[in-house]
Amino acid sequence: MDSLTNNSFLKKDQYLNLIILTIIFLGAALRLFHYFYDRSLWMDETYLSASFSHLSYTDLATKVLDHQQKAPIGFLWLVKLSVNLFGNNEMALRAIPLLSGIISLFIFARINRYFLNSVAQIMALAIFSFAPAFIYHSVEIKQYSTECLATIIALYLFIRYKDSQSWKMKICWGIWGAVTLWFAYAVIFILAGIAAGMSLYDLLRKNWKQFWINIVPFSIWMISFGLNYIFFTHKHAESEWIVYFFKTYDNFMPFPPHTLEQLKWFPRNFQAMMDYPLGLVWTNPDFNKGLIFKILNISIIPAILLFTGIFSISRNQKQLFYVLIFPAAFMLFASGIALYPLIERFWLFIAPIFILFIAFGFQFFEQKIKNKWIIALIFILITFSSVAQATYYLFQPQKFYKHKKSYQRESLQYINNHFKEGDAVYNYWNNHPGFGVYKVILPLKFKAIEGRDYRKESKDLADYNHHLQSDLRKFTAKKRVWLIFNTQFLTDIGDLADDPKWYYKSKYSPTQNLVREFDKIGKPVDKQVYTDVTIYLFELDKP
Repeated sequence: MDSLTNNSFLKKDQYLNLIILTIIFLGAALRLFHYFYDRSLWMDETYLSASFSHLSYTDLATKVLDHQQKAPIGFLWLVKLSVNLFGNNEMALRAIPLLSGIISLFIFARINRYFLNSVAQIMALAIFSFAPAFIYHSVEIKQYSTECLATIIALYLFIRYKDSQSWKMKICWGIWGAVTLWFAYAVIFILAGIAAGMSLYDLLRKNWKQFWINIVPFSIWMISFGLNYIFFTHKHAESEWIVYFFKTYDNFMPFPPHTLEQLKWFPRNFQAMMDYPLGLVWTNPDFNKGLIFKILNISIIPAILLFTGIFSISRNQKQLFYVLIFPAAFMLFASGIALYPLIERFWLFIAPIFILFIAFGFQFFEQKIKNKWIIALIFILITFSSVAQATYYLFQPQKFYKHKKSYQRESLQYINNHFKEGDAVYNYWNNHPGFGVYKVILPLKFKAIEGRDYRKESKDLADYNHHLQSDLRKFTAKKRVWLIFNTQFLTDIGDLADDPKWYYKSKYSPTQNLVREFDKIGKPVDKQVYTDVTIYLFELDKP
């Protein structure tokens, strides 16, 4: 009888391993598909990518990055290494985020196995593997995928070392945790949360031996954070314009909320977080009709599981509750004092903790509800949106997060293919970041006249257009001129919103005004309109 029972458990474990490996394989395959789809870099990516073509390893560590970008030094050096090994191109730039995304799948599966039962493991890993945001940031040249990996590594190290009584093991924990701080800014919330949570737990239990031995890794983390800040991070200290930008768009948590409108921030951002990055609500505009999709667009079931999971571990696993809740509390506090914005990508690093809470909530109901069909329905409702959207974007990759889809490369290739000897190309100032990166990456057969930004030296639109003539005179001897301008990003890094007002609030939009000025010197004979970039070809009037 014991042999039969053991065989049953063995088969069950084998089936679970097969399912887990299948989910990991599919999650990795989705990331690789979008990586090799090789979409054009969008504006945020070009901002960071600009530095790798001309800054050395020392420069990346000591100088301010182009376009006032900020990224951990370890991440910057890894990307620089990738560019040096594989060339300055999109795939080399995105290789480190891709590796981070794939490695995260394996380690997160190990974390789930430690904490969760079989079905809850599958749910947690499915959300993490298929949620569109986790896939997208695994193929974006920004540090967010690496920060998510750092969170998962920090949680794994907690599992590995939390019960050790060995000084050697605690020092190892301290060193490994200290290393993550050089590759991810936001992991400080996780490490500080682990330190606070474990210390509180040991203090309440009066476990003085464990409390004092844990001071060793926590101190190493603090020293590492301090050294990193002194030598590298201080040059990335928040600029006033960044705080202004995120305040303008209400990305900081009201602390404390004083009005009803500020109270609305919490449900609004909670719903947004359930969509991006967790992928638990259905927001695909191509399929948003019908009762089932309206139900999927509401985050009631994920919210119930999330708060049930928090309640469940607060009752049954005090240490884990403290360790998981403190990072979220520190993050919210940082947002409340305008140090950390909460929007889309900025939730990504802490999303694995929210997934664990949801899985704990599901596990709680699985133990309480004996009807397997109800449990199966809950499982399907929770995982459907992420799985379905990941599948949809597999067949419609051009629609994957359309608000971040750029055609910078395609627009320049169009000009390159239709460029004739004697043509001029004028790149308007608001398209400088994208063009600056792609003129290095692409084998362009033309050099563009780089438009100057005359906004700050002009008093009104007429004065601005007067200054603009100095650019236009550079190609009036030509027969044809290509005009490139950006239609999504009409400001520059460091700009205040809609400043100066005469530029943004006049009768004509900035790009309409630009085209009107070109109409005065020639006639348009070709026009290509992309999502973010527009191209005109003008035949110029004779001098």
